[in-house]
Parts: sequence; C-alpha cells; structure tokens
Amino acid sequence: MGGLLSILKGGAKEEEPIDIPLNFGAQPSGPEIEYYNAVAGLMRAAPGILNDLRSYSGCGEAIRQAISNPGKATEDAAWAVVCPAVAKLKDYYDFSCALGNAMGAHAGADQQAPVVSPTEQLFPRILSFLGNGDASQNFEQSQALARKLAEILDFATQFDNLKARSASQPAGQPATMSNPNVQNDFSYYRRTVSRMKMNNAQSVAVVSDEVANKMSLFFAHSNPVTKALIDSANVAVMSRTLSLGGATDVFSILAGVSYHMVAKGRAGNDSAFFLRVMVVSVLLYDHIDPAGAFIKNSKINIKASIKVIQSSGGSGADALLNALRFSTQHLNDETTPKAIKQMLAQ
Repeated sequence: MGGLLSILKGGAKEEEPIDIPLNFGAQPSGPEIEYYNAVAGLMRAAPGILNDLRSYSGCGEAIRQAISNPGKATEDAAWAVVCPAVAKLKDYYDFSCALGNAMGAHAGADQQAPVVSPTEQLFPRILSFLGNGDASQNFEQSQALARKLAEILDFATQFDNLKARSASQPAGQPATMSNPNVQNDFSYYRRTVSRMKMNNAQSVAVVSDEVANKMSLFFAHSNPVTKALIDSANVAVMSRTLSLGGATDVFSILAGVSYHMVAKGRAGNDSAFFLRVMVVSVLLYDHIDPAGAFIKNSKINIKASIKVIQSSGGSGADALLNALRFSTQHLNDETTPKAIKQMLAQ
C-alpha cells in the first residue's frame, strides 16, 4: 500500500500513472452494495437516453414553417411536435439531476441549494465512500462500485458529446456550441409559452417556469452533465463531506486505472470506454483542484494520458484531445509546462 501512496504523490517525477489492477467484473459486497445497487438502478435508463439523444432530429422544419408562415395551422403543428420534444429534454435533465444534483448546482452562488433526496446526492455520496480515508484501499475493496463510478463518468462525456454535436458537425470537432436542435426547440417552446400567456391563451405547459429556467441554464452549457458532476463534487468538498485531497485521489486513481486498462491491454473491446473515463476524470480533477491537473506535481500524469490517447484513441482521439484542449480550466495557466501545451497544440 505504501507504494501506491507514493505513486499518488509522484507526478513531479513523471511517475507512471497510478495502477491498481482492478477487476471491473467483480461482484459487489459489504458496504458498497447499497451504493452499487442505487447506481445500477439509476443507470438502467442511461443507454436509452443516449440512443434517444443520438437520434434526436429536432423540430426544425415545423418551427421554420411556423415562423415563416405564421398562422394557426403552422403554429399548432409546431406546438404539437415541440411539446413531446421538450418532454424528452426534461427526461434528460431529470436524469442528470439524479446523477449530480444539477438543480442545486445551477442555483446562484448566493442562494441556498434546495433540499434533495438521497438519490439526487448519489454522485457525491459515492465520491465520499471511495475518497474518505485511504482511497487506493477503498478502490481495491470496492471494485464493483469503482466500475459504476466509471460508468457515470462515461455517460457524462457521451451525453455531452452528443448534445454538443449538430447533425452536420463532425465528431472530431470541439464541443464549442450547443446542438442547434436542442437549443432551438427549447427556445421556441419558451417563446410560445410566453406569447400564449401574454395573449391569455389556453396552454398546457410541459414544464413549470421554474424548471424551464433551470433547464435553459443546463442545456446552454457545452458540457452540461460533466458540469453538473463538477458542481456536485465541489459542493461535497465545500461542505466538508469529502476532502479536496480525497476528491482528487478518486479522480487521479480512476484516471490511472483507466490509462493502464488501455496501455497494458487489459481493456479488451472497452478501450474507448476507458479512454473516455480517463479524460473526464482529468476534467473533473482540473476543475476541482485550485491548481488544476496540469501542474508538475499533479497526481495525474498528463503526458502519459495524452500519449495513450494518441496511440490508442483511433477515430475518437481528436474528440478526446479536444476535450482536454477546450473543456479543462487550467491548460493555459502559466504553471502548465510548455511541453504539455505543445502536445495539445493544434
């Protein structure tokens, strides 16, 4: 165990990424069972949400007709397709709330976060379970739960990539803008509801004004689910239910484990999964630690992470590297070594 702890502190010496050979097919046991079952139950909906978002074509044509040829027929037709679309968007938002307490995360800094259920606190509770005390030992003893944490992070990056990519935007381009279909549909819905209220027209709102405001903030972000997880982890650190060191240990261990799963050929057909988990672990670490993930004494070996993406990322390498380029917080800091900046230079 002492060797593992020394690795956690070895970033300045360009140590290999943290390696804890985990059996991600392990069955849950002991204290982890409660958390494992909660995640397993929640994540059953994840594949369906991703497939749904992947095929989300939007209501663009109906909306264009209603705007260019305003009238009862075209406006009623647009409203008829926009309402079911907004209901889908609410499902996406609700699922993200359950993962990372997005509702509390998007409250103003001077506002008190709303009281949430244990399910909505699931992500920070898992971080606390794995990060309090000896994090490396916790990972070794709770390998099934570690896999579920990886699945949450993988869902976050897949959802955000799909949301950010328009039908005409290649997968390798950075997620710098929202999916026009998602944003346009929701904007049209809100404008229509507002107009109906002004005209005292009868309408059945799909979501309340309060929820619509929160959804608007959520979908406006380029990486909404990752942002919700970052905010949730930050709240856990600020509330002292999890130490900053515990949080960074969790993400550095998960990044290192994912790296070795690919670099040492342990991943099998799951290389893309583990590379995504590695990258989103870097993002979370970089946003949570005030010094970021790129400094010389970071717990994550960024150079090794970039190299394994370049060598094993295949067609998805550009998207993963773009996440490090555009979605991290500290890459352009003066404390980031020039060699790392050069590796990520386009």
